[in-house]
Amino acid sequence: MKESMGSHIEGFIKNKVYSNYTMKYWNTLYKEKGIVQKEPSKKVLEAIKFFKEKRIEKILDLGCGTGRHTTLLVKENFEVHGCDNSEDALKIIKEILVDNEFRLCDMTKLLYNDGYFDGIICYQVIQHGKIADIKKSISEMHRVLKKGGYLFLVVISTKHPKFQTGEEIEPNTKINTDDIDGYMPHHFFSELEMKEFFNKYEIIKLNHFEGQSEINPSGRMASWELYAKSRTVG
Repeated sequence: MKESMGSHIEGFIKNKVYSNYTMKYWNTLYKEKGIVQKEPSKKVLEAIKFFKEKRIEKILDLGCGTGRHTTLLVKENFEVHGCDNSEDALKIIKEILVDNEFRLCDMTKLLYNDGYFDGIICYQVIQHGKIADIKKSISEMHRVLKKGGYLFLVVISTKHPKFQTGEEIEPNTKINTDDIDGYMPHHFFSELEMKEFFNKYEIIKLNHFEGQSEINPSGRMASWELYAKSRTVG
């Protein structure tokens, strides 16, 4: 079953029309499992402290899912906006945070005006795509971020154990990885890519970290943590 589904998705990817399938897969995942992750990441807790120090007010939770970080940001008195490409995930969070704005959108086309946000949190989101779409997403985040605004982002790295699983469809991008959403494309970032892809930003901190998997406590993970600032010129 896994092999036949993987072949089907790979065909979609090769034809560059897999985005609709990805959205349907996330909807199916949330319909079957509801809230997939509840506890906020420790890295996001650290980012909240950073945003408070920088006096950030309006934040975009990009790829908010069912809102494990959105709810925390609201409790910390930020003006929070959430967007995700899953209607079912947004239905869940809208029932919890009825006064906040949530939009259905693709990471490559954010439905916000230029310079709309003081800060963006993007936690393990843009890794779900091929390189061309990842670059579009990074450009879109830069567009909707105010000059001098801050980005906090986490993505998986090439040192992640699951990089050794699946089928490579382009450099460092794989499908059929050993994960809950393994049928979708996963890009595993190298240090060079992190520096090249985010060259429009002033990188404040780039840190590689490894530890226990959030989804599977018996498993391990490896990721990049990025703090970056939108350049005030250029």
